[in-house]
Amino acid sequence: MMQGLIQMSFLACCCMLSRFVCQASRPQLGNKTQEEVHAEVGGHVRLPCNHQVQGRLELMYMQKTLTKSHPALVNGYHAKNISPHAMFKGRTTVDPNCTWVDLSDVRVKDEGKYECIIRIHDAKEVKTLILNLKVTANYSDPVVTVTHSNGSDSSRGCLVTCSSSGGYPNARVEFNSLPKMNRTHWMEENESSVQNPVTALYAVSRSVYINCSRPLKLSCTVGGAMSQQLEICNTEHHPGPYHFDAIIITASVLTAILFILVLAIMVKKRKSVTVTGTPGVEAGTDQHELHPLTTH
Repeated sequence: MMQGLIQMSFLACCCMLSRFVCQASRPQLGNKTQEEVHAEVGGHVRLPCNHQVQGRLELMYMQKTLTKSHPALVNGYHAKNISPHAMFKGRTTVDPNCTWVDLSDVRVKDEGKYECIIRIHDAKEVKTLILNLKVTANYSDPVVTVTHSNGSDSSRGCLVTCSSSGGYPNARVEFNSLPKMNRTHWMEENESSVQNPVTALYAVSRSVYINCSRPLKLSCTVGGAMSQQLEICNTEHHPGPYHFDAIIITASVLTAILFILVLAIMVKKRKSVTVTGTPGVEAGTDQHELHPLTTH
């Protein structure tokens, strides 16, 4: 019997210790009825439900406001089993000794308004705490592409495009230049923002045309992500492919003209040799005079 009393005392101490740990870990919200909580996509967040109440909790559950008439049960505990909504199934845990709900694998669709409802044992009053969950996702490192308006010659201008993806909430691409450009030195070309229908994450891009009057160092930012700095608008002249094409065409024309001249000279020489070697009229006369004479 003594052993049984020792075991019961040990269990009671464990329960008291568990409650002490939970009380020490609870976010102290004071008399507030609304709180904002932040989480990152793919991460873990603890949704608090502490109303600074005394006594043993009889009921605690948390629900997300989908529509006014259709809340989604996140998790909780009661005398009977509670079945979470399909969107939270397998992603939440709750400890009956602590008034919070742990949510894992956070998604963009988890963002929104939550209500935590508790009731104390032997008390008729039900308390409600409202939580606003804000979800964010980091954008990928922006990628910058540069297309010159005249092949590889950047002395006139270039089209610069900056793109990034996998972020939330929606963010705009911002360009940064050194030295700073005036509005007359660049022109907006295109801007797009596409939200993935499954993950609800955004892919954004922006293109600007820059008039190259001087060398620039350019970078872009999307949310908190920044691209590498690039040097553009190098005004030093670098011959493009069209210069080499002109040289090739000129050389071909000169070669053809030279060939025609050589051919004409050869034809002229051949005609001169033919005229010099033809027999004259006097030679024919001599042959007739050497014929033998005949007598009657």
